[in-house]
Amino acid sequence: MNYKMRFSIITPVLNRRDLLREAIASLHSQEQSNIEHIAVDGGSVDGTVEMLNEHPNIVVLQDRRRGLYDAINMGIENASGDVIGLLNSDDTFAPGALRAVERAFVLNPRADAVCGAAELFNADGVLARYNAHADLALDSHAALVGASIINARFFRRDVFERCGLFSLEFPLVADREFLVRTLIGGIVTTSIDAVVYRYRSHAGSLTLSARSGQADAMLGELLRLARAIIMNTDAGPELRWKARALEGRCVGRSVINSLSAGDVMGAMRALVMHDGRSSVGPFLAIGYGTLDLLLRGRMGAGR
Repeated sequence: MNYKMRFSIITPVLNRRDLLREAIASLHSQEQSNIEHIAVDGGSVDGTVEMLNEHPNIVVLQDRRRGLYDAINMGIENASGDVIGLLNSDDTFAPGALRAVERAFVLNPRADAVCGAAELFNADGVLARYNAHADLALDSHAALVGASIINARFFRRDVFERCGLFSLEFPLVADREFLVRTLIGGIVTTSIDAVVYRYRSHAGSLTLSARSGQADAMLGELLRLARAIIMNTDAGPELRWKARALEGRCVGRSVINSLSAGDVMGAMRALVMHDGRSSVGPFLAIGYGTLDLLLRGRMGAGR
């Protein structure tokens, strides 16, 4: 079958010359040939830009110094393809990934997005695979708690016109916030079993490595996202339930972190304070989170 779908692949990058070579090679080896590759550089000083300029088919943009997701937004704003995908500078596409995605779009013309499986690897081999049906098809659990695997998801360009770009209000979890908006917007995702994306585990990974202070910041963003969804009247009951469960998980983790640090008062504040006021909400949220964990465990045991 001779397909003619054009892909725009967005790669934000900062000082990743050597790993970026592998990412580019994985894209150039794809069977699909109609590819626009946009690299958005954040001010690299290690020769990354010079290396990119050796590839005349790669569009190189300089970012606006407003963070990772604004760099991605900049790439999307300049994209001309029918389908948009994201390729991290330290990751790779699996062989045949884009052809499999293209075929899925052609066979499912009503689909707004296609998601394939992903795997996590390092120098020793594959560490984990993300191929659960609920994650690939995208439900509320995958968007908020499970494997969001945003890089294994490919979106028709008009999805960003309908749902908006990545939000800069969530510098660390904008991918989850965006997926929530696609759920609310009724975006249809079709899944394929093939592995399409390979996440690299290494010390410098922004996606997988917990840098100092980042874990707490991410926890705070997830809590803020959960509470925003709970208050969003456009979110359906399933999504709001999962948001309450996420709130409970975040509150519980905050309590544990505070107690581990010997901060008893901090743990108490996490349990009884919401937006600076006393509330039973955080305590009740832990109940939602616990119940959700129990229900998920029962569903897993039943398979």
